[in-house]
Amino acid sequence: MEYELENRPSYAVASVELSPGEELTAEAGAMVSHTETIRMETGIGDSDEGFLESVKDSVLGDESLFRNRFTAEGGDGVVQIAATTPGDMTVRDLDGDSVYVQSGAYEAAGSGVELDTDVGSLDTLFGGEGLFLLKASGTGPLFLSSFGGIQEHEVDAGEVFTVDSGHVVAWDAAMEYNTERIGGMKETLFSDEGLVMRFTGPGTVLLQTRNYGEFVSDLAGRLPSGNSGGGVDVDAGGDI
Repeated sequence: MEYELENRPSYAVASVELSPGEELTAEAGAMVSHTETIRMETGIGDSDEGFLESVKDSVLGDESLFRNRFTAEGGDGVVQIAATTPGDMTVRDLDGDSVYVQSGAYEAAGSGVELDTDVGSLDTLFGGEGLFLLKASGTGPLFLSSFGGIQEHEVDAGEVFTVDSGHVVAWDAAMEYNTERIGGMKETLFSDEGLVMRFTGPGTVLLQTRNYGEFVSDLAGRLPSGNSGGGVDVDAGGDI
């Protein structure tokens, strides 16, 4: 038996260098720091979006309504961004192409990248990605984050690649995909694998090594219930 282990710290910070006039738009709360030459403005969605379009992206795409725009003025500047969950970050350099992004994976993008919500099939709803998908299109860098490590998998033409729906980060919009149960009813109920997404190449699929939904469910199951007697009554007026 042969095997290979890959261990590394589960955190990531991206340092983005901007030339005078260059802009970076980021999710609210993604900024770690910026230099003196950077000016930050907070707005609703992208500056060229209408109000209703921005609300649509926020509600249907499960992203922040407000975004921060960083502009270098009077000289070069640096902006640092990080995700709210522990994991990796990666950059997709778009060149007129598009990618679908799962909820919570988008962190920032250059001014040449546009975000929109795209109506997926019912497969995406049952696969955990939601009926509406966040779509990034245009030219420029797209910063994505993951829960746990992030992996890039190249799918050859005609090849079918199967991924647990909770481990999908993003994929090329030109790829064919569908969502289905894994195995029969027994596997669906007892394997803890739930539903899978099958991608047909060519294209690239980005994966995360941990499943955020399963993590939240596991954490909720371990928390004491309100009437178990083991918790702290914050309404009792005493010190914690």
